[in-house]
Amino acid sequence: MDIIAFELRKLGLKEKEVAIYLAALELGYSPVQLIARQAGVSRPTAYEIINELIKKGLMRESKRKGLTKGEKNLFSAESPDKLLGLLRVQKREIEEKEREFIRIISALRAKYYLAGQSEIRSFEGAEGLKVLLDDFSQSQTEEIFVLTDSSSSLKDWQHRYPEIKKRLGSLIVKERTKKNFKGTLIIYDKIIYLPASDSPQALLITNKDIAELLKILV
Repeated sequence: MDIIAFELRKLGLKEKEVAIYLAALELGYSPVQLIARQAGVSRPTAYEIINELIKKGLMRESKRKGLTKGEKNLFSAESPDKLLGLLRVQKREIEEKEREFIRIISALRAKYYLAGQSEIRSFEGAEGLKVLLDDFSQSQTEEIFVLTDSSSSLKDWQHRYPEIKKRLGSLIVKERTKKNFKGTLIIYDKIIYLPASDSPQALLITNKDIAELLKILV
């Protein structure tokens, strides 16, 4: 298999679909029997594959008058630029599957938490906060609550909002500033507490019931 055929297979095309497409690309408008011969497949198989490629927007059909008989059905490959469109369609499908899978994971996590699983972990230093930011980016809830004092910066966390929204499809963020509150509390499907301190440190609480309760109280 040459490199072009290999790359076309990576787009999701089957081996015979690749053969038919490349044959049609080289031949231009041609009858099905000529395309089939060039691709090394039978005429009925070529018809079936051509119809599939037409549905994918990679081939077209045209009727032209023959010299001895009436109109003939001719087929040709669409411009190779159409392959980029196919890739974009696949990208959208993958993104949609990812969003659906995230919803499934959320349901599974709910069952996991209801089983009484909970965890409290502490993090220190810049590397520890980076781990927390990455965990926050994988939020499974479309609602995020933030309670902070007036001196704390939320910039690093706010930069992650677009990423979460793109992955989940929607996102509601409620931020509140409270003067007599020391530090920052971030509530998603977990809870992050960042105390007011000169050195970076934080607590991560994994308990959905507590997270939902705090969302009501904050």
